[in-house]
Amino acid sequence: MMTKMEKAAQAVIHRHLEVKKGESVLILTNEPLVEIASILFQAAKRRTRGAYLLQLSNSDLSGPVADLMSRVNVVIAVTAPSISHTEARRRASHNGVRIASMPNITRATFSRLALTDLKKNARLSQKIRDILTIGRQARVSAPNGTDLLVPIQNRKGYADTGLLQVPGAFSNIPAGEACVAPEKGLTEGELIVDSGMGLDRRDIDGITLTIKNGRVSRIKGGRSAQRLRRNLARHGPASRVVAEFGIGTNANAVISGYSLEDEKVLGTIHIGVGNNISFGGDNDVAVHLDAVVFKASVEIDGRVILDRGRLVLE
Repeated sequence: MMTKMEKAAQAVIHRHLEVKKGESVLILTNEPLVEIASILFQAAKRRTRGAYLLQLSNSDLSGPVADLMSRVNVVIAVTAPSISHTEARRRASHNGVRIASMPNITRATFSRLALTDLKKNARLSQKIRDILTIGRQARVSAPNGTDLLVPIQNRKGYADTGLLQVPGAFSNIPAGEACVAPEKGLTEGELIVDSGMGLDRRDIDGITLTIKNGRVSRIKGGRSAQRLRRNLARHGPASRVVAEFGIGTNANAVISGYSLEDEKVLGTIHIGVGNNISFGGDNDVAVHLDAVVFKASVEIDGRVILDRGRLVLE
């Protein structure tokens, strides 16, 4: 009998990616994620002889690794940090490689992958994507005190569905969100972080972000806020640009304390800062961090999408 993690690996190979016999599959990993990558490798080997597992000694994806990524049919990245916003990933996608990224995924989150209803997840993600595309302005609030105005006029929405069957498809796994790059320099308000931004579940002090003219102007909190300030400072002023507004759509995802899954939970929203080249922006910086807010309320052009975490679409 297969374990939950083995079932999850089967779901990735057969349902998310629909790997075909004879296709080449490259699995990238590094410590401490080798165990999950190895389970995926075993599942891939049972499907195709062209399965390869590459353990990276660092996060550098330039040179030979980038070239290798562009020469296979499928890349599965079980890495820390994320490869999602790297030039190597974008180039591989442009070359038709199907890519699944699972940055910092935990055993518990990975084990839940087999439960996801991909078609239902995709339909909702695409519906909200279309609302974001035609929308002009989003108002976001939450019981924790978050209050944001996010202009999105003339921006294209994107759906992260987890369906990776067509050449060039890319998705996080777990999947389940619709997102958009806000209008440059216009997002305003206060965001109280429930998850993400380097916030550890053991931190007793939260993080509050003050956003003015489309960038994080102030970061308040305790040690977690200090860590965030230091992290962003390494990448310069562009790291504080508001890069993304996203809405979670995955009914099977649960609040785990890790942004990879938390931002996909139906009823959450997230604001990303830093790089947004992958979904229509022009802020090309070597960092992208997401701040997740639970039980959010969202109005787009006066139409209520979420009400304290409850989906209220017609």
